[in-house]
Amino acid sequence: MSFRRAAACAFALAAATALAGPYDSPYALVEAGDPNAARNEFRPAITRVDGESTRDPRKSDPIAPGKHRVTIRFETARVTQSPAETSRELELELAACTRYRIVARRTTGTNWEPHVYQEPIGECAKKFGKS
Repeated sequence: MSFRRAAACAFALAAATALAGPYDSPYALVEAGDPNAARNEFRPAITRVDGESTRDPRKSDPIAPGKHRVTIRFETARVTQSPAETSRELELELAACTRYRIVARRTTGTNWEPHVYQEPIGECAKKFGKS
């Protein structure tokens, strides 16, 4: 096999692999929610999904539906907090074609708790026929 033919085959294989990606089956997304002063909600960082670090602390890559462990981190500038106070681990049952927005809701002083909002992902539902 000539070098050109081998290079063409390698390129075709790489292109086919790139086309088959995470959006080829139903997926879920986990994102940091928007801050809301009226509800005392703040934007946390999405640090890990199933123990793997995320590339972007504002959102995850597409995730297969099912049970997953999501770690979020939220720090306040008011006082120095221990690592146990700044991060929380959530067990979430992710549904197909659903976006999960997580916010840090202030409870008292520097204390906070995570709150999860759900919304459908329209393009995913349309593509995969989910309602």
